[in-house]
Amino acid sequence: MITVFGATGNTGSPLIEALLAKGAKVRAVTSDPAKIDSLKAKGCEAVAANFTDPAALEQACAGADKIYLVTPAHLDMRSWKANTIEAAKAAGVRHVVLATGLGASPKAGLTFGKWHSETQELVKESGLDWTFVQPTYFMQNLLWQADSIAKEGVYYDDLGGPVAWIDARDIADVAAEALTGSGHEGKGYGLTGPEALTGEDVAATLSEATGQSITAAPLAPDDAKAAMMSGGMQEEVAGAMVELASIAPKGYLGGIETTVSDVLGRPARRFKDFVAENKSAFVR
Repeated sequence: MITVFGATGNTGSPLIEALLAKGAKVRAVTSDPAKIDSLKAKGCEAVAANFTDPAALEQACAGADKIYLVTPAHLDMRSWKANTIEAAKAAGVRHVVLATGLGASPKAGLTFGKWHSETQELVKESGLDWTFVQPTYFMQNLLWQADSIAKEGVYYDDLGGPVAWIDARDIADVAAEALTGSGHEGKGYGLTGPEALTGEDVAATLSEATGQSITAAPLAPDDAKAAMMSGGMQEEVAGAMVELASIAPKGYLGGIETTVSDVLGRPARRFKDFVAENKSAFVR
């Protein structure tokens, strides 16, 4: 049995499909009881558990050999993950595949890197086998701007430098391999797409796919933070997101990792293919 936390998220949802395709027995965990039926319809078990409820977390892990752990970006994400790790230990789980972020380490200088590193070190100290999947920016995040891109013909670039965007489905596929294959214990997998793209590259890709003129416009850090907060993000978390984006102009988000192809034996998905698949979201 493999328990997947964050089962309806960007990586958890495709991970369930990937695991089921491999013939694995899967238990999906969501904090929203209303999503139980749709998860069961995929062919897996499904349970509701809140990250603040140790008993529910332990029950979600009961009988599982391995778990996939991801949480939303939140001030409490470290305590949520700590609760889940403790519950996994109590339930007899052997292996945790933990989603963190590229660059997470005890030497990290950025807030998210520090937060993710704390959890990584906690897992290492737990005695459980572990694998870390450490992605960069998700291509799926572009969908947050779909309406404004379609209506205004503008991609608001809050990064200001090259970014090696990765498709969340590639993260899920690497996680699925780590959960079902062998030799992945004790490894940290930095995950990026196959190319680094500037805001102008993103706009050009959108223009080509939609047949419309899409331009890139810089988005000031304060405006980016305000937009995230208006969407419900906590101020401190939005600040950490802006801090992360601030290193893009220096080229620090543009490095290319070959991990996807190394682990899966196929190339990572390309940005232009993601945009083409989601073309309808970006047109009027």
